[in-house]
This record gives sequence, C-alpha cells and structure tokens, in this order.
Amino acid sequence: MGQSLLRLFIFGILSTFCLQAQAEITSLSSAINKSGRQRMLSQRILKTYSMIGIDVNAMTAQKQLGDAVKLFDQQLAELIAYAPNKSIKKGLDKVTRLWAPYKATVNQTVDKTKALELLDASGELLSACHKVVLLLTDLSPTNAGHLVNISGRQRMLSQRMSMLYMYKSWGFDNSLIRSQMSQDKNEFKGALAELTEANENTDTLQKQLRKAKSEWKLFKHGLDGIEKNPIPFIVNLAGDKLLKRMNDVTALYTNLSSK
Repeated sequence: MGQSLLRLFIFGILSTFCLQAQAEITSLSSAINKSGRQRMLSQRILKTYSMIGIDVNAMTAQKQLGDAVKLFDQQLAELIAYAPNKSIKKGLDKVTRLWAPYKATVNQTVDKTKALELLDASGELLSACHKVVLLLTDLSPTNAGHLVNISGRQRMLSQRMSMLYMYKSWGFDNSLIRSQMSQDKNEFKGALAELTEANENTDTLQKQLRKAKSEWKLFKHGLDGIEKNPIPFIVNLAGDKLLKRMNDVTALYTNLSSK
C-alpha cells in the first residue's frame, strides 16, 4: 500500500463522516444546501446497501445506511415545511412518492436480485431531488446560490461514483454503469475547476478547494484501479473524505449566500 493510501486508511480509522441535519431551514441558501444533500443521500443509501452486499465494512455500512435514511426523512419534512411556492411543493410531492418504496426496499435485508431495480429507483429519486434544487436555486438573487448547488452536487457525485464502484465489485458491469462512471468523473473535474475560478471565493474557500483537488486525484486513482486491483474499502474511505471536504465547502458557500 502506498504512503498516500496508508495515510487515507489511518484517516478513515480515526475519523468518519458524520451526517447531521445541522438546523431547521431559515434561509434560501440553507434550503438549497439541504435539498442538495438529499441528492447525495439518495446515492449514499445505495452505496452502503451495496457495501453490505459485498461484505465491505458491513456493520458500519449498516449504521450509515440507517443514519442516511433517517436524515433523508428529516430533511424532506423540513423542505416541505419551508417550500416557498407551488412548483417546489409539487416537486417535493414527487420526491415523497418516489422515496416511500425506495426506503421500504433498502430497509429490508440486502438482496442482490433487487440491486438493479434499486439502481433505477435511485436514479429517479436523484432526478426528482435535483429538480427541487434547481427550482430553489432559480430563486437565488446572487451567484452564490448557484455555487451552493454546484458544490453540493459534488457531494452527490462522490457517493454515486463510490456506489458504482461497489456495484462493479458486486459483479454488475454493463455499458450503462461504465458510461455513468465516466460521465461522473468528467463532471466532477469540470465542476471543481468552475468552483476554483469563482470570483466569490475567500482565502478559506481556495484553501479548501486545493485540498479537494488533491483528494479527488487520490479518489480517482482508486476508481481507475478497479480492473487491476479492486480495493472497495479504500475507495469508500477516499470517497467519504472527499464528501466531507465538499460538504465543508458547500457550508462556506451557504454562509456567503446568506450574507
């Protein structure tokens, strides 16, 4: 194991990403942030489900799955209570309809025969959540709302790429999964470049984004190595470290937008 991967392994043992709702929604920027986190949770839930399926840190994955489901429920209720117009309420109604059967299935015993069905369901739920984010972002009077959306989407991409990696490790490998993985890598790289060049960036944000760039390189290295040397445990740690970094970046943009 290389020194970078070893440091990542130690980091993963000492620290885990903690999912917290933080506080009730009090501003448009916090609504964009939380609705964006729902996108991430839709993919994190399936990632942890697949980790249980391939027996990778299964006990921790089971807890993370439960925490993610609980947080999705909590934030959905908060977003429904906050919804500022009919279009957003309608969007959240669709999220609610898609969420109910998805939640019911992932709360059951992990079943590989349901994996592809869940993959489709997660995509539909993600799409519905994303629409809500866009509707909220359209209400933002400044570019900071757009940055909250973009940085928040990076959280989702970290978890979807991890999930697709787990699926390939689970024995699922088709053109759609490979195409989505390639698309996600390109999108993450492009969005990171956009964020780095944002005029709104403070010194703190630039420092965080430089760290994110380094962590992305390490994560991508793990993703690219699946054919030669599959290491799902390390890839999961790298993805979660990147998730935490982008969550911190999103919080910084949220604070900028609130001001």
